[in-house]
Amino acid sequence: MSTRWKIVVAVSLILNVFLIGIGIGVLATGVRIGPVQAQPRRPSNIWLAADALPPNERLSFRQMLRERAVAVQPELKSVRLARREAAALISQPNYDPAAVEQALERARQGEMHARGELDAAFAQYLVKLSPDQRGKLAEAMVRNRPGALRAAIEGRSKPNGAPPSP
Repeated sequence: MSTRWKIVVAVSLILNVFLIGIGIGVLATGVRIGPVQAQPRRPSNIWLAADALPPNERLSFRQMLRERAVAVQPELKSVRLARREAAALISQPNYDPAAVEQALERARQGEMHARGELDAAFAQYLVKLSPDQRGKLAEAMVRNRPGALRAAIEGRSKPNGAPPSP
């Protein structure tokens, strides 16, 4: 066998061993090759509760929620900026707890105001629904809550005052 063929075979063996090693490493560690997919965000309880409405009301209800969400976007942007400001203040060498508290308070107040706007629009929309539709929507809202919150809403709790288990 010529020297050229010996080099080709040696390089081929080294490359194959390398590729097989990568394959075994990927299988052993469970590492994925390629971009990681972000987990989809779970829709809110009110959004999911709309499934209890008839199709035409469901579309109208969700359209109202979208419009209100768009309306509060500028406020939510200021909330994000306040949180970033708080994070920047936290990482400063001369930590100022009062300034951090103020930034977090602005973020909290903005979130509460935006949530209040959505809740008010939700309450006004309910005027258009029949009592039966409002009842179904209320049941769906409770059903879609996380376990511990749902249990608290339904009045289940442990005897010693401990929080209910999910």
